[in-house]
Amino acid sequence: MHMTKNKITLAKALALLEQNALSKDYEVDFVDSDIVAATDAIKLGALGFDVPEDKIHYDDTNLEEDEDFEGEWVRIDSDIADYKQHLMIKLKVDHEIEAWLAASNIDLDSLVSELITGFYRSSKAIKD
Repeated sequence: MHMTKNKITLAKALALLEQNALSKDYEVDFVDSDIVAATDAIKLGALGFDVPEDKIHYDDTNLEEDEDFEGEWVRIDSDIADYKQHLMIKLKVDHEIEAWLAASNIDLDSLVSELITGFYRSSKAIKD
């Protein structure tokens, strides 16, 4: 059964966001004149809403100086190689399972990693 989402304006989405009432049941219908503050775009993105880049407004006038970031920037070694070893997996589950996962304290990263590792080892043992 495919459910259609309620299309709402950006203003309505931001009002629902403020009330913690915005959910995946809605779809934001962006228009040409819409402008979204970067902080709101981040909040919308965290809820799974894709905000077009050209709609995001970055207000550089509200920047504050931070003494921890003053002075010369020095390049450091990063953990990008380690990061590249991680996979992103998108799970599709029905609403009942999604609610159960949201209510539980299961570490999905560890669970999926262990399941895949176990499956790989079982497959390898069967082939040998």
